[in-house]
Amino acid sequence: MKNETLSDRLTARRKTLGLTQQQVADKVSKSSVSVFKWENGQAEPKGKTLFALSQALKCSPTWLLFGDEDQSPLAADQLPIELDDRQKRLLELFDSLPESEKENQIIELEARVENFNRLFEELLTVRKKQSQRK
Repeated sequence: MKNETLSDRLTARRKTLGLTQQQVADKVSKSSVSVFKWENGQAEPKGKTLFALSQALKCSPTWLLFGDEDQSPLAADQLPIELDDRQKRLLELFDSLPESEKENQIIELEARVENFNRLFEELLTVRKKQSQRK
């Protein structure tokens, strides 16, 4: 898979998970036309959309973009079906909060994710510039 394009990886991963283009579009709040264009190399997902796409396809944004072998996603039959201990602990902690505090925690976590997405975009820009110099 290393030499394939983003569109090849995206299409293969979607099919591995048994998803339609419309289902992927719904998961990332985009149109099926956008997914079609990504899969045909006419456009590339960026920023939040790339992150949402990686979550929908259960893989890393780095793997989608570059096909890094050390970031290869699990096969569909290897994906965890139930929550791991960390996820369970997080839910237990969240459920123990007063209702008035739950929304604040969600907002704070969303802000942290947004910051990580911004940092990822910056790193992506640097990596693309470096690869263009080679």
